[in-house]
Amino acid sequence: MRDRLLARLFHLMDRPIGAIVGAMAYGLWAFFINRHAGLPHATLIGVSHWLVSVVLTISCVTLMRTLFWFAARPRNGALLAVAGDLTLTYTLLIGVHLAIGTPNIFWTLAPGVLPTIGFAALYASLLMREAANPASAVHRGRRGARTDDSHARA
Repeated sequence: MRDRLLARLFHLMDRPIGAIVGAMAYGLWAFFINRHAGLPHATLIGVSHWLVSVVLTISCVTLMRTLFWFAARPRNGALLAVAGDLTLTYTLLIGVHLAIGTPNIFWTLAPGVLPTIGFAALYASLLMREAANPASAVHRGRRGARTDDSHARA
């Protein structure tokens, strides 16, 4: 039961729909917290935050997978993956909000800090679990192709 739940969670975290829905909440928050800047500017802020969040969530999963496998030990890989994810995420988010003139960058980003750290830590722990037991970590890629090597044996 627990393995099935973790596999489904891992599956959801690897899919764009999770990123789209999650980012929608943050885009609405960015709009709400900056509404005093005027409707057009607040809309630009909210839509920009939503788009950047979707792209970041999808690309950071790939980044975390890549960084995880650079390290010699799974624990070091998990730390590297989390650090890389958070660095990219907040460098890009702060840069975009500076570029579009968001008046309340701190309050715009504040509600997402703990969920972002939680997402990165949970995904890194799922990668560690996958590394510890590769046989039970078979999952499907974006196009439904198996990403394990069991199908390559002849």
